[in-house]
Amino acid sequence: MEPTMALGIAAGVLQLAAFYFYNRRIFAGEIVPTTATWTLWAFLTVLNASSYAEMTVDVAKYILPTASAAATLATFAYSLRAGKFGRMDLWGKRALALGIAAGCAWWWYKSAAYANIILVVAIAISFIPLYEVVWRNPAIEKPLPWFVWTAAFGTLTLVNVLRWQGDWMPLVYPVSMVVLHAAAGVLACRRLT
Repeated sequence: MEPTMALGIAAGVLQLAAFYFYNRRIFAGEIVPTTATWTLWAFLTVLNASSYAEMTVDVAKYILPTASAAATLATFAYSLRAGKFGRMDLWGKRALALGIAAGCAWWWYKSAAYANIILVVAIAISFIPLYEVVWRNPAIEKPLPWFVWTAAFGTLTLVNVLRWQGDWMPLVYPVSMVVLHAAAGVLACRRLT
């Protein structure tokens, strides 16, 4: 097996491991998933995985987004059964609107790359409520899954660099996700005095 393909598989496995660590807390009753949030993330990750696969046309690069979409859909399905229902906040509505705009851009301009860049912005916006909550109460999140997600996206970034084809656009997604997930992990490490 080619080394970069092995790294792509490792990125997908790390992604699923992070979901395992995160969802273990949900199943233990330590976290009650918010259905509105997981609805948004399910929509965004499925659209992201689809656009990233079409944009890169490289299995080693889209293993992680595909694993992420599958795990997010599973978490979403569980949140429908066991989660709390709530309204989507303003940031969520903005992220959803951008996600819809990304789908329209993909359809209108026939460009998965444009759609993916818009989706990265939508995903970044969807993190804002999480950051606000964790800033107020760092104990609400454990840093481990966030740092494992960071490692997964770091590995995907490495796959993109090693399989470089002169196009910077495929790097926007993994590099952005490294920053977003690492920030959540760092916030979760804070201890209020």
